[in-house]
Amino acid sequence: MNQFKVTLWPSGEVLEFNEEETLLQQLKKSGKKIKSSCGGCATCSDCTIIVKSGEMNLTSQTFEELRLLGNVFHITKERLSCQTKITGDVTLDITLHEKNTFTGKNEKPSVVQGQKGTKTLLKKRVESENGESESKEKNQEKPGQDWYRHWEKENTDPNKPKKLGGNKRVKPFSFNDSE
Repeated sequence: MNQFKVTLWPSGEVLEFNEEETLLQQLKKSGKKIKSSCGGCATCSDCTIIVKSGEMNLTSQTFEELRLLGNVFHITKERLSCQTKITGDVTLDITLHEKNTFTGKNEKPSVVQGQKGTKTLLKKRVESENGESESKEKNQEKPGQDWYRHWEKENTDPNKPKKLGGNKRVKPFSFNDSE
């Protein structure tokens, strides 16, 4: 059983891994927290890692990995750690799995599932004191455009009802051959 060096980027931490087990199993044994909701079955893409160097020292992509991530490894350098075994020294980026830090006090972001299992963090919207006045200024009538936000304008002619154009019935289509 050969032992190979795995360098974690950007910390520079070096770990010794064997070629028998997958990267997911070995990273978890070494105390690294890697997300994986499918348990290593290649159905969730949560355990995605980025290969910084040494991509030739990894096993080829399995059918399950290609089905889930596609054939874009040469562009994104992303691999599923549950399907990847090493055959030499590599440098990996697992920063997607590390705990995220937030600047605000008690700020808890919303997590949205994006393409290819990437997580997008959305910060809570913070209203400024004059946030409402800024939005009202943006929505003011533009010169020369009397149609702009016409549904919010007051009706100036009491004899002419305001027509918004909704709730009209469709005229039936006639099948007259004479026309």
